[in-house]
Amino acid sequence: MSGLSGIVGEVDQLEQVLRHMSEAQNHRGRETPVGWVSTFVDARVGLMHNRMNTIDPARAPSQPYEDADTGLVVMLDGEIFNYAEVRDQLANYYTFATGCMCEVVAKAYDRWGDSSFDRFEGYFALVVYNRFSEELLLCRDRFGIKPLYYATRWGNLYFASEVRALFAGGVRPLLSAERWAGYLAYSTYGSPYETFWEGVHQLPAGFLLRYNGYSLVEKRWYELENRVEAWRNESPERRAEAFREQMRRSVGYSLMGEMPKGLSLDGGMESALFIALMKGTGTPRYLKSYMPYRGKLHQSGVLWGAEQLSATAVPLEQVSITPAMLLKELDFLSRWQEEPVDGMEMVARSAFLRVMRKRGLAVVSGGWGLAHFLGDAVLPGDRYTSLVPSEVLSADFRQLARKPRYRRLFESENSHLKFCDLCYERIPHLLRCVDKMSMYYGVQIRNAFLNHNLIEIAFALAGDSPSGRARRQWFDHEVVTPLLSGEVRLAPESEAEEPMLPAEMKRWADEVVLDLRYGRVSEWFDHTRLERAWRHEEDELFADPAKVWKLLSLCLQLKSLG
Repeated sequence: MSGLSGIVGEVDQLEQVLRHMSEAQNHRGRETPVGWVSTFVDARVGLMHNRMNTIDPARAPSQPYEDADTGLVVMLDGEIFNYAEVRDQLANYYTFATGCMCEVVAKAYDRWGDSSFDRFEGYFALVVYNRFSEELLLCRDRFGIKPLYYATRWGNLYFASEVRALFAGGVRPLLSAERWAGYLAYSTYGSPYETFWEGVHQLPAGFLLRYNGYSLVEKRWYELENRVEAWRNESPERRAEAFREQMRRSVGYSLMGEMPKGLSLDGGMESALFIALMKGTGTPRYLKSYMPYRGKLHQSGVLWGAEQLSATAVPLEQVSITPAMLLKELDFLSRWQEEPVDGMEMVARSAFLRVMRKRGLAVVSGGWGLAHFLGDAVLPGDRYTSLVPSEVLSADFRQLARKPRYRRLFESENSHLKFCDLCYERIPHLLRCVDKMSMYYGVQIRNAFLNHNLIEIAFALAGDSPSGRARRQWFDHEVVTPLLSGEVRLAPESEAEEPMLPAEMKRWADEVVLDLRYGRVSEWFDHTRLERAWRHEEDELFADPAKVWKLLSLCLQLKSLG
């Protein structure tokens, strides 16, 4: 895990500005940041890297990595798990000076160009600068697990792993009224290139961006629909075999490295499969499992997870997330979160990662990712958590809101909904939030089953089986039965309901919401209606906790601006 930052253009005191950008995301890599500056067309290019390695800390040279053979300068945030395999494929063409990922990226890109990214298994944000052609390339992994933001200012290009690093470089921190209007009105997180900040863009997942000093050109390098079609052409037996094999590889990848690691399991199906596959791949030394819970222990999945772990030598620590911890976490979130915090579960996850940092962990692995893609999906909209009917939003602000429109790549409605959720809405938002909170605490999250091969096969099954029930039956027959013994018990499935605010948090919420009348976004609301609805939450609009958290997310963002 790392922090990337860079500037291309004519910027006074470029090295100093780069240091400010690096300091703003120093939590992403607490080693001394390293910079690299060179000429670029008729201006300059500057790169800086905050490093905290998770796979090969002993052998990795510092970044930016300058490859003498190819003339490429590379920075990487993330992990390419199969880099040793790719290195072996290149060994006939190049002599390697190091054993690090960045050298593999440089030589792979020199050899295969854009198609090299298809060979990488993992999650990554990449920066590649060609000293010979003076061209900069930014690249983001298939599903955007690692973030990459950019902005232009006075003809200069700024990019970084976090939005706040762009602000430290001189980009103005202005909330996007249009984006927040869409979120508050229709619960949408926007198009793949949008953020909640004016003038700040994110590189969409599965895209690359080229800059030659004159034009910015984005290109889609990962085409999910083509991969899904290829899997549909495979036999059912081949798909089932590949699914099981990819699950084994994913669990093996998530346990790579000699750094301190922990497991985060919940006693459900994904946890049971992770444990079963882990026993087959070999349990690393010094591995420990941590299971967070809120409320009463016996009402959580912790006891089920403990039973699943009992057949292994992995010790278990139960982590209670208390209301006092949640209230304290809100203060931390206000310092660094860059978009909405959707509910208590996200605050609890952040508090759990704070505990993991105190335990000295560098990596937390888990089995999240399967259940969503094998079930049905829905999209947000005005039927769900809209604030429009209540008219607490001002008339002018409501007019800025746009209902989401989604690119359609699949004929099946279920596949279309899943694609939108994966590439436009909930999943990208969750990944960005989790990356930010985990990096803030210096802990890398590895979601083992968020593997592109597994997702592609799940989409192929969606075309064959329109209902989530049919896909779940396939999964139980082809995956669960071969991997789990009949003696394994799973935590009962329950409808997840967002809890109301604890009394400690309610007092804080009352204060920050009523302060909206006097803040920088006061014109966004009809404050008479807002305050009346807020005070009568039992039978009014804010009886729904999801709508409560819409306002609180905005309040947290405003607090971060001071």
